[in-house]
Amino acid sequence: MKIILLGCGYLGYNLASLLSQKAETEIIGLPSPYTPLCSNFKEINAFSAKDLDQVDFEDVVVIDTISLLANNARSEDEEKTLRGVEEKYEFLLCQLKQRGARLFIFMSSGGTVYGNAAEPICEDAPLHPITLYARSKTRCEQVIRQSGLPYLILRLANPYGGHQTTDKKQGVIPILIEKALSHEAFEMWASPHSSRDYIYIEDFAQAIQLLLDHQIQNEIVNVASQTATSLTEILDEVQEKTGQAIEIRHVNSEVPVVDQIVLNIEKLKRLTGFTIQTTIQEGIVKEIKRIKKEQGGIRK
Repeated sequence: MKIILLGCGYLGYNLASLLSQKAETEIIGLPSPYTPLCSNFKEINAFSAKDLDQVDFEDVVVIDTISLLANNARSEDEEKTLRGVEEKYEFLLCQLKQRGARLFIFMSSGGTVYGNAAEPICEDAPLHPITLYARSKTRCEQVIRQSGLPYLILRLANPYGGHQTTDKKQGVIPILIEKALSHEAFEMWASPHSSRDYIYIEDFAQAIQLLLDHQIQNEIVNVASQTATSLTEILDEVQEKTGQAIEIRHVNSEVPVVDQIVLNIEKLKRLTGFTIQTTIQEGIVKEIKRIKKEQGGIRK
């Protein structure tokens, strides 16, 4: 099996590395801080037919990790922005279908498309996207389902862990750890009592591999830990494990913020037998070790 990942950011780089244990992987996309680390990167604009001509997609699994909008994106004309995203994906999916791709895996946002959910929420629940970013994900889901190309839509929780560049961190956990170790203040954009569902990057890669092994397609699947963890709990855990207090500065968000979300993963378990291997406590310990090692290397 060959897997081509679209986008060489945090997810693309780490998934390519983890999935390469069982498949040939290649990353295509635009240059990023991660591209110098990749031996299998090709500079390709995924939304250019001329560039796509340089890639053989026949019988390939395509994993899309591109995000056309940031999670704090705003627009004076939201409909125009959303239509622009739709058109890009209509083009891409048509190209992949014509070129014989086997399967298209899309990273949707389980943390935002449902809105607030205090109890584990299932894939068939009504969607309540409250930000432009979340609405872009739901619109892409519609385009994908109508494309005629075999697909998997993964409604992903908050991933963390794995290699990250020093200038941009993925999510609150590594940022809190770095602030603790460097004795810097942390800007908190949400309520300390707000809760999220976090999944360690190796567990996420395992879920994808299991879905591929079981040849699952044309499904929408939550990928998460099914455990809600509040910002306060993460803050306490990081402070305890690092032995450092963190100064908190509360900042108002410019976009609406989901207060509580936890995803139900019974469908993923039923389809694949998936189980979480890394608890949030274990993941935080792994992140502290990784970041300390990286900081030690930088100081040298």
